Amino acid sequence: MGRIAKARGGFTLVELLAVIVIIGILAAGIFMLVRTASSRAATAKTTAQVHAIASLLEEYKNIYGNYPVVSNADDDGYASLNFTFKASDGGSCSQCGNKPSNDKVAFGLCSHFVPRAETIYGATHGGNMEDHYDDCFSDPSGQDNEVWEKEFGKRSHGDLTDARESEVADTNLQQIYRAWKRLQADNLVKAGVTICPYCSTQTYSAGAESDAWGNGLKYHVTGGAGEIVSAGPDGSFGTGDDITSGGAAVTDED
Repeated sequence: MGRIAKARGGFTLVELLAVIVIIGILAAGIFMLVRTASSRAATAKTTAQVHAIASLLEEYKNIYGNYPVVSNADDDGYASLNFTFKASDGGSCSQCGNKPSNDKVAFGLCSHFVPRAETIYGATHGGNMEDHYDDCFSDPSGQDNEVWEKEFGKRSHGDLTDARESEVADTNLQQIYRAWKRLQADNLVKAGVTICPYCSTQTYSAGAESDAWGNGLKYHVTGGAGEIVSAGPDGSFGTGDDITSGGAAVTDED
């Protein structure tokens, strides 16, 4: 009789190691594909957002002949997009950092795209900050916050009521504001009041949604020109992976 073949008991160590290596290579390849796709999607999303907001800049320039001049640019020419002010004072608060004397307004880029007086009035009417802002519009140079004088000159055209009426009659501003509202409907810009749960201080902010990496966008002003900028994946402005309304410097990852 012939010999009966001995049943095989399992894989050898070499075979198991080979399978593990193959699985590892496949997993690495899939990971890189997913990572590259995710990076491309994030770049595409942020690029679309940057260009959408930059369209407001171009509309402003077409109407007024120049790009907006902001009062909060840093030494490198980067400025916040946010238009922010305290709508209601809840008193001193260690949680949100509010102080009764802290009534400064951040006239970021977006303050040029919305009716400022109407926005301030709508957020403060009937509250404990309405009279303060009425005084600010009446005499910007009399405010401790010097940004009022930078934005409106040594004297304005009247009180808050006069400013609101002037904005309604300003067809150029209303045209830009309609464009702003369209971007707001598409969730590319945002506006609204947040309330501190500890002191009930209310803060109004109009600005842009964060980019795909959770960072805020900036308005970059150089030589009289302006553009919208995302810091890109590394979160640092002025580096090679910034995404600007002039183009995206981010390259696909290998």
